[in-house]
Amino acid sequence: MEHEGEQRIEIITLPLGMTSRAYIVRQHGVILVDTGIPGSEGKILEKMENSRIAPDNLRLILLTHGHPDHAGSALALKDLTGAPVAIHHNDAHMLRAGRQGTLVPTGAMGILLGFAFGREEISLYPALEPDILIDGTIDLHEYGIRGEVIPTPGHTLGSVSLLLGNGDAIVGDLIIPSFPTGRPGLPFWAEDLQEVRTSIGKVLAFQDGMIYPGHGGPFPAAQVREQLVRNVTKSTSLE
Repeated sequence: MEHEGEQRIEIITLPLGMTSRAYIVRQHGVILVDTGIPGSEGKILEKMENSRIAPDNLRLILLTHGHPDHAGSALALKDLTGAPVAIHHNDAHMLRAGRQGTLVPTGAMGILLGFAFGREEISLYPALEPDILIDGTIDLHEYGIRGEVIPTPGHTLGSVSLLLGNGDAIVGDLIIPSFPTGRPGLPFWAEDLQEVRTSIGKVLAFQDGMIYPGHGGPFPAAQVREQLVRNVTKSTSLE
């Protein structure tokens, strides 16, 4: 919940290529969550300018995981803004190599889409050395945001989520809109599907606002919670 008299937390959504979304989070400071595919930096900087955010106002670039639709423009944005890049240490090898690695499908949709998104030319992006390696929880107070970053493994071993002080959460690909309903579902690819469910439960234990995924949404936490509890045994959907 937001505290009385405190500057409110603002989440600015940035629709990018391959249906992915990045987010600007602004309170006393500004951070960017995810960066889209390579070449997305222009759209992100334009949105920042329209929101009266100068490039050097950006204090942190947080990557929810190391796939190219989330980390693809990290190097360009680091160069253009000077902001440090943070990623969990278990996904840092992807960022250093500029390569997403093997996608492990969780069902038929993952197998089908894997033929497109698993191609070599799609899986590569500009590599960089991360400035901050996440290992455990990070308090974002020093970046001017009331919130914390927590590990939420499952989609990748190093996936993380941002839990904000107003009850909202930004969760990367921990949750994906299911096809064809668009309701919150489990990711099409996951290194450990049971870990995905555990991580979703961890987010929902603390957050009761809106859940912002890396694709589609946002979803009310109550909707995600109800579908997870009712269908915990299903492999590819929370419905």
